[in-house]
This record gives sequence, C-alpha cells and structure tokens, in this order.
Amino acid sequence: MQPSKEREASDGDPMDDLDDLLDDDLADGDGGSDSAAGTDSDAGSVGGPGSATGGSGSGGRVGMDGRWFSAKAFALALFTVGAGVFVGGLIPLIGGTIGTAGGVFLAAFLLGLAVSTRRYVETGIAGAAAGATSAVTSVLGVGFLPIGLDYLSQWGLPLVAVGGGAGLALALLGHYFGRDLRTGLTEDIGG
Repeated sequence: MQPSKEREASDGDPMDDLDDLLDDDLADGDGGSDSAAGTDSDAGSVGGPGSATGGSGSGGRVGMDGRWFSAKAFALALFTVGAGVFVGGLIPLIGGTIGTAGGVFLAAFLLGLAVSTRRYVETGIAGAAAGATSAVTSVLGVGFLPIGLDYLSQWGLPLVAVGGGAGLALALLGHYFGRDLRTGLTEDIGG
C-alpha cells in the first residue's frame, strides 16, 4: 500500500483499511507470493488464464468470471458433480451411499485435473449440495413415504448437515488431489 493511502485510510473505518489492502493486493495480479512459489493464481476463468484482470477490468471478486467465486465455474462444478453422483449411483452392488460418495470424489478429482485454475469454493459448494441432496433422497427412497417424511421432520437438519459436510469434504479432497496430479503432470522435472 502506498504511503499516501496509509495516511488517508488510517483515520477511517478499520474495514476500509482491510478493503484497501485487499484491493491493492488483488490488483497486483501475479505480484503476490503465489506466483513466486510457482503455483497458479486465482485470477482467471475456467477456460483461460488471465481473462479476469485486477483493477477496473471486467472480472471482479464474485461474478460470472470472478476470482473468488465464478458462476461459470460453479455451473461446471455442479454439472460435473451431479453427473458423478448419477453415475456413482448406477454402479451395481455398491451404488447408493458409497457410489454417490465415490461419484462426488471422482467428479471433483476430474474437475481439478481438467481446470487450469483453483476452484475450491465452487467445487466445495457443489459437493455439499450433492451430499445433502443425496442424504435426503436416500431417506425418502427407503421404505414407506410417510415413515421417511416423519424421519425427515425429526432428523432432517442433522441429516442434511452430515450429508453436506461429507460431500464438502469429499469434493475438496478430490479437487485437491486432481490439482496435485495436474501440477505433477505439467511441471518439468528438475535435475
């Protein structure tokens, strides 16, 4: 942060100071510590690096091509995880809960392998939604519908929390391992 901005921001609200720091850091682009370490920066959309630029460009923090949350990346993650849950549920003998969990993990893994930028937020939300939805539908699909509805009225919120938490954890792990494999495949071997 520039010295003139420090004097101006110091007599205001502390949250304004934090916002100014974040704006300055994010506007720098590749000048942060992530690029020095050789990792990807969060800037960019799903398809190409550098399409969301800092400052007054079209890409912001949140939006269609946001740096922190991208609606395009979320739609892709939601579709991929949904397809993984569907395919995982079709596997004979291990479908159901195990197949759904495996589908979330595998879909997030493939998404991390295919996408050039880190999209943990979008993938995590998609995995949590898939886990929560799977938990509710598995209760409603077992036995007689009024019994399932009674069970949901008593235990619905904890069931959604556990299913969403499991889906979130599996999606984040899968995305992490996919990104790790992508980094290993694309990086030169030092000798």
